[in-house]
Amino acid sequence: MGFIVVLFLEFSADKVEEVKSKLLDAAAIYRKDPETLEWNVQQDLTDPKKITLVEKYERESSLTEIHRKNPIYQETIDLITSNVTKEIEKHFIHT
Repeated sequence: MGFIVVLFLEFSADKVEEVKSKLLDAAAIYRKDPETLEWNVQQDLTDPKKITLVEKYERESSLTEIHRKNPIYQETIDLITSNVTKEIEKHFIHT
């Protein structure tokens, strides 16, 4: 059974490009993790301050036992939480 995480994020106009660039760098690293099927950074075309992260894993435990143990995980979380301007909307989906 697959597992998908979708995060809706919003950043200030003066920070969004910097944050997006760092998230794209992180995505390239996360995609190499075992059991990670996708790790995508998407920017809203209507409101560029909005970023959506779509993470797809082989199973739910891939998130907790592999992804969250990646050396850059905490750095990514800190980047997001210190720059978001609205509460993070999180969705967790079993496929």
